[in-house]
Amino acid sequence: MSLKAKSTLMLVILVTIWGATFPFEKMVLSHVSPFSLNFYRFLTASLLLLFIFFPTIKKDLKFVWKDGIILGSLMSAGYILQTWGLSYTTSAKSGFITAFYIVLIPFFSILIEKSRLKFVTIFALLVATLGIYLSEMAGNVFNPNVGDFLTLGCAVAFAIHVVLTTSITTKLKDKHIALTFFQMFFVTIANLPFYGFTFSQDRWHASDVALIGFIAIFASILALIIQMKYQKNVGTIPSAFIYAGEPVSAAIFSYMILHENFSRLQLIGFSLIVFSAIFTHLRLTKKESEV
Repeated sequence: MSLKAKSTLMLVILVTIWGATFPFEKMVLSHVSPFSLNFYRFLTASLLLLFIFFPTIKKDLKFVWKDGIILGSLMSAGYILQTWGLSYTTSAKSGFITAFYIVLIPFFSILIEKSRLKFVTIFALLVATLGIYLSEMAGNVFNPNVGDFLTLGCAVAFAIHVVLTTSITTKLKDKHIALTFFQMFFVTIANLPFYGFTFSQDRWHASDVALIGFIAIFASILALIIQMKYQKNVGTIPSAFIYAGEPVSAAIFSYMILHENFSRLQLIGFSLIVFSAIFTHLRLTKKESEV
């Protein structure tokens, strides 16, 4: 298996992890505030990383801290704006706008990486956008409010984070562990003030502790390490189409764990997202084989 094929497979595993943890997050959020979830999730992840990889983190921290601040700031902004926006908008609209970061990635890639959008990519983006809309909004009319604009800021932050991840991890090469830790730690600190205002609303259940531990290990530590290590080998725009599979993965696990049902329009939306991802990768792979 080639390095690119292996890296593509790892990003598919990453998206599967993101989707698998989505129903667990919903279960925790029925008892505690989103800021509490963010704070304890990333605090747990930071402490575990520090405990397991302390020698590596200590050795590489001086090389990654500047870039870690950049990526950590973007990740923090994404989670905070998403959580803040959710206070004013519906979960369906929040999911749609957050997932829209997939569509924004190629445009920021043009600005930052000087990449060029081909017709195939534009077509796939339009299909993915329609798929995200149908899967999250189920065909409902979109009426924006202040929460939607906050969530759009979250999508912008996540999109820039993905684009910069490619260039930064290419430059830093094998320092993905320290870079992951710095981002986790930064998000923990950024969420602390918001947690201080909302923790009194929490009504903890014993299961919440175990679920946050699961989310911290898999959706935070493992997922971010995979992204920091393998995204650069796939490329920014191809990675974006893989990440578009997150709503599909979340829907599958929500059906399996929470027994959620989806409308015909939502199922069509999921199918369009999968089609756009597969179509783009097949076309890009074909182009590379012809070179």
